[in-house]
Amino acid sequence: MAQPPPRPAAPPRTGGPPSGGALAPSPASSSGTRQKEADKQGPGTFFLGRYRVVDEIGVGGMASVHLGRMDGPGGFQKWVAIKRIHPHLVEDDQFVDMFLDEARIAAGINHANVAQVFDLGKDDNTYWIAMEYLHGEPLREIMRRAEERNMLVSPDLAARITADAAEGLHAAHELRGKNGQLLGLVHRDVTPHNLFVTYEGYTKVVDFGIAKVADRLSSTRAGTLKGKLAYMSPEQVRGSEVDRTTDIFALGVVLWELTTNQRLFRMDTDLDTLEKVQACIVTPPSQVVANYPVELESVVMKALAKRKQDRFQTARDFSRALQNYLLRRGAFVGPEEVSGFLRHIFSDRIQKREAHLAWAAEVTGTVNVDQLRAAGAQIVDEISLVDDDDHKPQPQRGQQHGGPTASGARPVAPQQPAALPPPGQIGQMMAAESLMDDDEDVPTTVATRDQIEVMAAAVNPRPGPAMPAGPPGDRNSAP
Repeated sequence: MAQPPPRPAAPPRTGGPPSGGALAPSPASSSGTRQKEADKQGPGTFFLGRYRVVDEIGVGGMASVHLGRMDGPGGFQKWVAIKRIHPHLVEDDQFVDMFLDEARIAAGINHANVAQVFDLGKDDNTYWIAMEYLHGEPLREIMRRAEERNMLVSPDLAARITADAAEGLHAAHELRGKNGQLLGLVHRDVTPHNLFVTYEGYTKVVDFGIAKVADRLSSTRAGTLKGKLAYMSPEQVRGSEVDRTTDIFALGVVLWELTTNQRLFRMDTDLDTLEKVQACIVTPPSQVVANYPVELESVVMKALAKRKQDRFQTARDFSRALQNYLLRRGAFVGPEEVSGFLRHIFSDRIQKREAHLAWAAEVTGTVNVDQLRAAGAQIVDEISLVDDDDHKPQPQRGQQHGGPTASGARPVAPQQPAALPPPGQIGQMMAAESLMDDDEDVPTTVATRDQIEVMAAAVNPRPGPAMPAGPPGDRNSAP
């Protein structure tokens, strides 16, 4: 596993911003005036609408994500994550429509298990979305950390996390238009990276960027597939119509992997992955993990049924099956238990992030953005700088962990500033991580049905016409 870079010196906690900073204009002034005054004082914090941008926490190929702060009277502060598309992409009408769709769809879903969108704006000829700042970890990172410690997330914790995600998906599936009609929303990208678990123990569904919905501004060309192959359903890779049961299948894949710490369909190549998804031969979890709960296995296998009609028909049905499993076991698993587990395995990281937020809460001047990014680099932990999923050995059966144990986090001694890591690496360490364009796992696939059929033909070639038999005695003739 790649080693993280040395941490730079800790950002100042008191006494104002890093050297070179100047006082920013009052947040009460108009955004245009604020921006002009900030520009005069040199590079540093700036405003997008009513939000003071105090840090850049990641840059992707299509957008950047910033840590924003909304200030108000009496010491009022609210953190937001701001996703801002790159200015050169504003000229691409199709991309802008996709970005606006993402904001509009997410803003229409009001549920505790879906990351909230607060605002959509346009400044300096670019668009941005202000959304809920999530202080926690993507589920993929939880799985990776558990594997590093040779432990399995307990079946009960996994059931709670998945049940909450299913509730969020159900709220999305039930989204209605202005006329009250269901919009037929399908997320199409349900993966461990797009399920976020906060340190308070709540699971959030994020990133509706490629969701299918009836009234999108942008259109998906007929036969185009979107999603990650390893989490697609059999009908999805065939290019057939998708519906809510497609998301249920993907969430079933997530639950299978969360409780086994292995990959269900992911292979070394897209072609091999496609073959496994098409065949949809699911190994029962009990054959992977000893003492796997029988009732939980039945729930997992139902969600992963090859035929849509054999799966749970709604995500709420999936959630209730998981909750019934917990009730029958007499296991009460709520946010406190999930939070305790995360705070145990991420105790070191939480301390650094909270120190960074405490510093960012005091930023009131315009400061050099490079200094802010370097300060943000302090939170870089021992996470791998590359995706090791393609090369890692099969995980061993490890200790199941269902709750916290005593674990003290040692303070990190400040070190001299070092070379700034790539922006995407900083974003990987922040709670807005899942809002970035990620290359974790197989990249989100955008392929046409014809391309998939070519791959499918390679996996399952049709027999060609029989060759004519040669003349008698011909050594090449059929026997």
